[in-house]
Amino acid sequence: MKKVILSLAFVVLAFGLNAQSNVIKTNPLALAFGDFNATYERVLNNSSSLQISGHYMFKFLSEEVNLGGVGLGYRFYITHAKKPVPAGFHVTPNGVFTFGSVKNEDGTTSGAKTYGFGVELGYQWVWESGFALDLGIGPMYRFLSGSGDESSTASGFWPSATLAIGYAF
Repeated sequence: MKKVILSLAFVVLAFGLNAQSNVIKTNPLALAFGDFNATYERVLNNSSSLQISGHYMFKFLSEEVNLGGVGLGYRFYITHAKKPVPAGFHVTPNGVFTFGSVKNEDGTTSGAKTYGFGVELGYQWVWESGFALDLGIGPMYRFLSGSGDESSTASGFWPSATLAIGYAF
């Protein structure tokens, strides 16, 4: 009986040592500026993961906006041989789509859409407690379009950055 209990305890502890395969995170700085956001990351294998994100923005600097968006990214962890995924140095190609409306200075409202494709280099720390910190930076090519009284379009490279805190499980 003693051996059975010890064996079960060992199995339970061994399964508890597995690396986390899910991370939920948010950017606290974006929250401070009127952008509610969340990202879910799911480990696919021992070197990569998939990220799905969503956000809703009601304010941008001093402008009133009503924008929602989604994003998708594939993360390749370069340090996967030394650190269990989802921790370590990563390269993340990603795409985003944002849509909604912007209130103009004269009180009228214009529609807005942006599409973007880019890549980020970054590092994610995951502590034993499950706390996760994700930092990244890179270029993103964005296509912007607006509709209303004065339709406009623009495109070009913009900086892309990640600062997120969350929980891995």
